[in-house]
Amino acid sequence: MTTSVAAGRPLLDVAVEAVGGSPTTGGHVFVPLPPATACATGVREVVGASLATGRRTRTARELAEADAGLDLLALVALTTGGREAAEVWAIEGWRLLRAHGAGVDLRGANLRGAMLRGARLRGAHLGEADLRGADLVKAELADADLSGADLAGSNLYSASLKSADLTETSLCRADLRNPDLRAACCVRTAFRGADLWMAYMWGVDTSQAFTDGADLGRADHLDQKAVKT
Repeated sequence: MTTSVAAGRPLLDVAVEAVGGSPTTGGHVFVPLPPATACATGVREVVGASLATGRRTRTARELAEADAGLDLLALVALTTGGREAAEVWAIEGWRLLRAHGAGVDLRGANLRGAMLRGARLRGAHLGEADLRGADLVKAELADADLSGADLAGSNLYSASLKSADLTETSLCRADLRNPDLRAACCVRTAFRGADLWMAYMWGVDTSQAFTDGADLGRADHLDQKAVKT
């Protein structure tokens, strides 16, 4: 298991780099873009209204606390003093993470139903993130910190979770067919009802995992059978 000792790359920095932006005196912030509102009133109007309220969101956790996901966001470069928008970019969050998610700080993020098929999330910090129902088919999550994350009902078919930290992670009813789970930390991990057909689990100790309703006999190279809890 790889232990996370730092928070990872700030999501805001990743977004600025992705759009080719440059540092500004006022810095950058995110503004959530509800699709219906953005289409009806326009992106700049939504941004202007948000900035007028004094709200400033810079992290995935702050967006989640504002009841916002990452599917569609405005990246805003602020003017001096941070009162107005100098530049605005519309960001498709799922596309951003699929290409640039490695090592990113996504702790506490609202990623429910995220379209992250094939996403490059190696070493990402996803502790306590909401990934329920997410499409993570063939996603690269090796060395990722998923401790306390909720992946109930997610699709992890052929995903790489090698050396991932799955401590207290919920994988209930997840599609875990054919993933690479080698050396993953599965302390108090909930596999209830998960499909583990051909899951490659060499070096995985599941003795402290919760596995009722999961057929571990379908897994491959499981070193130690879990105790039913």
